Amino acid sequence: MNKPYEIQPIRLLGGWMVEFNNFYECEPDNCDDFAAYFVEGLLQITNNEYNLVLDLGWYPNSDKNGTYELFLIKDYNWENPLEYFQSRNTKEIVDKIEYWTNYGFFQKYL
Repeated sequence: MNKPYEIQPIRLLGGWMVEFNNFYECEPDNCDDFAAYFVEGLLQITNNEYNLVLDLGWYPNSDKNGTYELFLIKDYNWENPLEYFQSRNTKEIVDKIEYWTNYGFFQKYL
């Protein structure tokens, strides 16, 4: 499928690796082909040096009434995330990703 939207720009500091990225510049309240852009597997980035995973998804999958859910995980302990944030606002999600991936923020968990 040809997706007309661009990948959402995100500023990451060194040390983070993008595992997959399906996070597009498409607002939930104004997006053509909603089901193609708002899925559980939107973005996953890892910092292997510190055993951190940042995971973003849309829940429930492809549901127009859903929300972004963002998790910060350490040591693959998905049952006890370090941080959790939920929003329908893409800018809030981008801001939170950029903040959580900053060493000044996540060092408290090391």
